Amino acid sequence: MPTGHSAFATSRRSVLRTLAAGASALAWPALARAGDAPAALRLLAHGSLAAGGEFKGTVVGGLSGLAHDAATGLWYALSDDRARHGPVRCYALRLPTPEPGRPLRPEWVDVITLRGPDGRPFPRGDTDPEALALRRDAASGRATLLWASEGNVRARVPPALYESALDGTLLREIALPPLLRQIGRLGRGPRDNEALEGLAITPDGRHAWAAMESALAQDEGPGIPGGAPGACRITRIDLASGRADRQLAYLPEPLPFGAAMPHGPAESGVAEILMRDERRMWVLERAWTPATGVSARLYEAALDGATDTLGIDTLRAGRYRPSPKRLLLDLRQSGLPHVDNFEAMAWGPPQADGRRTLVLCTDDNFNPLQVTQFAAFEVAGL
Repeated sequence: MPTGHSAFATSRRSVLRTLAAGASALAWPALARAGDAPAALRLLAHGSLAAGGEFKGTVVGGLSGLAHDAATGLWYALSDDRARHGPVRCYALRLPTPEPGRPLRPEWVDVITLRGPDGRPFPRGDTDPEALALRRDAASGRATLLWASEGNVRARVPPALYESALDGTLLREIALPPLLRQIGRLGRGPRDNEALEGLAITPDGRHAWAAMESALAQDEGPGIPGGAPGACRITRIDLASGRADRQLAYLPEPLPFGAAMPHGPAESGVAEILMRDERRMWVLERAWTPATGVSARLYEAALDGATDTLGIDTLRAGRYRPSPKRLLLDLRQSGLPHVDNFEAMAWGPPQADGRRTLVLCTDDNFNPLQVTQFAAFEVAGL
């Protein structure tokens, strides 16, 4: 989602309610296995591209989803474009080995046009691509692209989850729970431009988690810019059956820049998710205000102990337990010279010593004042 809206003051009651819920979410559980110290991240390399570059007749930009194929070494980046600057598409690319002092800039390899059920490119405005994961079938070894569309609530287009072949052919649409697709009813369902934003496949390959950027209208969110955020629903999908089998509630930070700001509080939302293991999820939170710019923070959320909200119509404070979380990294303190609109995140090839590599990318919103930014981090402690 493009981050840029005016902020309004929230009521004291709403802020206090959210802060209380957030305090509950921050209570980190004692996990069963040892070695539960938080991971440590160190910036390895970064690089930026000016907006407006072209490749194979498309404008390169809006990169909102990122995935790495360990078998081929290729990366895939999903463009958040509703067919305005090219077809609905995904880029294949290569990234250099992250090394200090070496710019982390992509080499574009191909453009994959994502096609609808009729075999043609998706019509303009029918999809709003926001999240991407690479799925590899354990039996056949075939790799496919799992991707999420935020839809277009104002145009009565609901969010959707798709699986496509690497040539862009649509293989299936995976059914989402009705609550995530309920549009057209006042005070219910996803809010415009604040729907599916994150996607991650579990390490065993059996499930995918799909994250809403912000709360459904009925889930304690005030529904106004700058209001204290409600709980974001993150839903688990069984990939064999295509059915949702679990859901949890995640509470973003209500005041990422602190309480005193010229334009009121900046509401955080979930920009991307990634699985650390079967029991822990990494969540990238992102917020923006005209006065302070972009805030991006990485949290670790524990899946154990969170209430299964799949069958709960409306989330009310005190009647469910959100996923506990803890802060891993504030990107403003990571060593990056500039923090732009980070929306994509994926595991990369391991370092020579076996340590994992995390790569993030920004969505430039096709805005000449923004950049496409890649950043790679070494992850210790996993």
